[in-house]
Amino acid sequence: MSTPPAESDRGKEVPFAKIGEMMARSVCQDTSATPMRALVATVVAIGPAERLGSAAAALQILGDAGTVRGILISEGNDPAPTPRVAGNTVALHGLKAPYINNAVAALRLSSLPTAVWWRGGRPETLDGLAQLAERVILDEEDPEAIWERATRLFDDSAFSDLRWARLTQCRALMAHFFDIPEVLAASFGFTRLQIRAADRVSAALLAAWLTSTTRFGKGFTVEVQNGKSEAPIEEIRLGDAEQEVRFRVGETGNCVETSVSVKGHRDALRIVPLVAASLSDAITDELRIRARDLAFERTVRAVLGDRSRLKLR
Repeated sequence: MSTPPAESDRGKEVPFAKIGEMMARSVCQDTSATPMRALVATVVAIGPAERLGSAAAALQILGDAGTVRGILISEGNDPAPTPRVAGNTVALHGLKAPYINNAVAALRLSSLPTAVWWRGGRPETLDGLAQLAERVILDEEDPEAIWERATRLFDDSAFSDLRWARLTQCRALMAHFFDIPEVLAASFGFTRLQIRAADRVSAALLAAWLTSTTRFGKGFTVEVQNGKSEAPIEEIRLGDAEQEVRFRVGETGNCVETSVSVKGHRDALRIVPLVAASLSDAITDELRIRARDLAFERTVRAVLGDRSRLKLR
């Protein structure tokens, strides 16, 4: 097991049975902390040690604000690693996989919702966690294997993915195009979808969402080009030889340009600010959602069912 990241290594080592007492005591003694509000959830971040550092920093922000109890777990070979407690966050480094479910069941606040933030690990570990959690937020760099596992667990918990969440503004702006009657009428003749993206997995999600949720998707040709900026999706062009709707991140990287060029509608350009959320903001937004995301479930199945055309690999 690699050395745990510094951010998740903060806090004091305490016996497992004393974790709750230590959390309460440290919060009460911290006079500089933000006044406590009622906790709203337990967030369990699971992943390799190298990916828990940024997760720990995000959960510490939420924990310091008194909104969540954070639990950080990295897999290893230790059946009883010494917990470390800092405020409302507890870390277990190198915990043996068969013991993870028991640890989560013991440390979560049973009276409040539990969300699992999955940042990597053995896919089979997810099975038991989905039984314990009301929500599972997937966040893998290479998500194909965990998506395949998740499709078997959609009835056990509400699943989402941070890549999917970061596409919310993009999906909303694309959907708004079809509120324009002329675009809706023209869309039945659309034949191609071109996406330029720095993250090809995000591009695959977006393409699968469009082709699986629209009535005109079967005739699409899908082309994904490599992007050059930090934006996961740089440009989307949807149309045919003569008509097109377009989404493009501006050169400054802080705005989005959308344009319409279809028959019967004057060409139009719209510019809106690009929404960029921090990791803690993204997790906070996910905690506000309790229901199943059927669009996400359908999209993931579409990606897995058509890897070659959507170019996930």
